[in-house]
Amino acid sequence: MARMTGFGIARLIVYCILAIVFISYGLFVRRAATGSDFYRIWIAGGILMLVFAACVPFGVWNRLPGWCRVTFSVLVILGLLLMTIVEVLILRHFDDAEPEVDVVIILGAQVKEDRPSLVLGYRLDKAIEYLNAHPDVICIVSGGQGENEPFTEAEGMFRYLTGHGIDASRIIKEDKSGNTTQNMQFSKKLIPEGTKRVGILTNNFHIYRATAIAKKQGIEGAVGIVAPSKKEYLPTNLFREFFGVLKDVLMGNM
Repeated sequence: MARMTGFGIARLIVYCILAIVFISYGLFVRRAATGSDFYRIWIAGGILMLVFAACVPFGVWNRLPGWCRVTFSVLVILGLLLMTIVEVLILRHFDDAEPEVDVVIILGAQVKEDRPSLVLGYRLDKAIEYLNAHPDVICIVSGGQGENEPFTEAEGMFRYLTGHGIDASRIIKEDKSGNTTQNMQFSKKLIPEGTKRVGILTNNFHIYRATAIAKKQGIEGAVGIVAPSKKEYLPTNLFREFFGVLKDVLMGNM
């Protein structure tokens, strides 16, 4: 075991604190039962911090070849820079002004037997508010059925909206899609002719990617209608969305 300097002790403390924060937050997100396994990323990050902490007393970092330390440091810096740029793009759309549109596409998320998931609930409540304020606007509820869902997301959204006073004649179901790109591909076919402006209604952290994909799919006049999200889960939503943006950029979806 190498003799630890003051800097080494500080690194050890930071790694341990980060490990506790990451693992605790991962378990907190897991309790939300969102249907996503992304909480495991936080727990894995916490475990990685514990590994880094365990390496500090043995001076593992200083024993690595110089090129290895430089390469690792550069990759970390570039990764953080890329994440910062993407997150800024995402955050810029949080306060988009509420637009006037002809049709609203409500993007699906997990539905449960008796209620929508937390994320979807925010979208639907915003949709009800918007549709009540714009009685001539119709909506497309977009989402298929996942393995952990009792019925399609479109059906769950339809039930919720009609149960809260939205006339069924104003709702069109798109019940085949399994991701945001498919939401746009399949919903586009259901948009009435003559529509000039389409609102993409989803949570604040998802607006940037969703509207970019909509425009890539040729939905003319696509603009975002921002639904809120629970602040406690915003870190995990933003982190997950970062990977979603990277994936869709690499796949040419946006």
